[in-house]
Amino acid sequence: MQEERKNIIRYALDYNIIDVHTYPGYKGDLVVRITVKEKDAMLAIRKQALFLGIKEVVIKENKDVVQYEIYCISEDEGAYHIKDKDALEDIHAKHIKDVWNEQD
Repeated sequence: MQEERKNIIRYALDYNIIDVHTYPGYKGDLVVRITVKEKDAMLAIRKQALFLGIKEVVIKENKDVVQYEIYCISEDEGAYHIKDKDALEDIHAKHIKDVWNEQD
């Protein structure tokens, strides 16, 4: 796990959090979702995430249950981007023989 992800989770544990969830996102991004009830906790965690250099921080407010979801999105350096056409061409260029397109 990347250091900034570890650090934001450790930081969030100092607050009264409801849930912490990590999962892979779109195009190789890594996501940490932290759910809190207090606005002050949300603002502090958001500020720390930006300080740590996390690529993107998105806040979703769920007014029905009065809680905030903080999405901390960071790029996974080891993953290639499946939707990136240039990356796919580079991968296929390394193959000597492409059996999918081979003509009989």
